[in-house]
Amino acid sequence: MELLPDARRGLMGTPEFAAQQSRTRIPTPPGRNVLWEPPRDMTHPLSAFQENFVLSACPLGTRILSAHFHRQVRLPCPIWVRVILPNGEEETLILRMDYALHGVEHEAAVLPVLARLGLPVPAILAGPVFDPTQLEAGAMTILSVLPGRDLLGWTWDAPPADVELALRLVLEGVERLHALTEALSREPVARQLVKKTLLSELQEVVTVGGPWFDEPVFRQAVEMFLPIVASIQTPLAFSSGDYNQGNFLFDGRELTGFIDFTGACFEDPHVGMAMYWIYSWYPLDRAGIVERYLEKQGLSFVGFAPRLAVRCLSTLQQRIAVTGGEDVREEDDYESHAEYRERILNLLKRAVS
Repeated sequence: MELLPDARRGLMGTPEFAAQQSRTRIPTPPGRNVLWEPPRDMTHPLSAFQENFVLSACPLGTRILSAHFHRQVRLPCPIWVRVILPNGEEETLILRMDYALHGVEHEAAVLPVLARLGLPVPAILAGPVFDPTQLEAGAMTILSVLPGRDLLGWTWDAPPADVELALRLVLEGVERLHALTEALSREPVARQLVKKTLLSELQEVVTVGGPWFDEPVFRQAVEMFLPIVASIQTPLAFSSGDYNQGNFLFDGRELTGFIDFTGACFEDPHVGMAMYWIYSWYPLDRAGIVERYLEKQGLSFVGFAPRLAVRCLSTLQQRIAVTGGEDVREEDDYESHAEYRERILNLLKRAVS
């Protein structure tokens, strides 16, 4: 029997209806900039303030030739700007924006220190500043462009030999980041970097709570791994916060640069590799990058399982609805939201077994 309109409105105000809504609602990840609105014409991304900001980092007489967003999702994002200098030479700069709140300021604090410690990272040419006409965009900087190309674009549908090279270079890059831990910990900027233990990450899941705790597999995994991660004493290591192969640049043979430090932190040295499985970072996830990393570190899957479980739990809680989403594509259009949920749940079950 169909409910009358008044009855439906009354049902919508019940705790049961609210609970059901919370189970089907796709969460917004914490710290995501949701206030900024993209320009009406995405082919002309720069505001007048941003144009002047770019030119402030260039010699007098420089003109802007073109500008385009780095991607069409997870906005705001970097804008690539092509300029022509007074001597006729052309140059590319990056107007750095980020979808993570305070990510640009965070990166701006750590980049000069990383450069001084010998890591090839972009130079900050100007900023951070705020565009007064769009404060909701957050802080922005002007960055130099490093030589080389990113491993993500290069490996897409690449032959096995190229994928193997990319895999080795990413693992080398992760090792180089970890190797900076001691030196960076002595720098004043270290006080600004979050220190995330596995226990603190899992405790945050518990503190946030939410509808996923009504699911037995989720609740049981939390209860199972709380004492396990509390016993893990692995020293924290410096991390960029994002080991996606797109953040490592190379010249065809060796690494030439490291980019994206908006999430820089000290964290468990192994937990970041779990994201290759969680985000399906193709093709390296299918080429066995996680397995190769574990082999190099002498870490068994049993030892890796708590790291995988912690990141699966936080991903489910922060990004995935408990039910529904069969007809909704996830952000990168890789799979449906329901398929995304099923895949992460299978990873969690694998960690638990």
